[in-house]
Amino acid sequence: MPEVRVVSTVLHAMAVVIFGLLAWSGADGIRSGVPELGVPMLITGVAGSAGALVIVSSVLRRRHGTADQRAARIGMAVAAVVTVVVGVALAPAGWERGFVIAVNAGVGVLLAVFAALAGK
Repeated sequence: MPEVRVVSTVLHAMAVVIFGLLAWSGADGIRSGVPELGVPMLITGVAGSAGALVIVSSVLRRRHGTADQRAARIGMAVAAVVTVVVGVALAPAGWERGFVIAVNAGVGVLLAVFAALAGK
């Protein structure tokens, strides 16, 4: 069982870093004048990083299925929905609207999948 804990800790720590990079990318997109992609990525990155951090901390304490893990997973699922809604609301009116919506929906779906699988 210790091997499972080590693997789970490493994978969730990697998720913290990856979602942190996504948040950084979103903040840079906002700063660069591309809020259509930046805001949803910032939401996803912050929610995913915070959720993964909560889960990795509970795994390190040898707790599984705790209330804080459930709250983190629910928070990430809600943030996934918010990501898609904000992405559609901020999408430009031109030819790139479909692309922006697809990218933001894809990022939201990835966060929802992570929320569903995290902490298992």
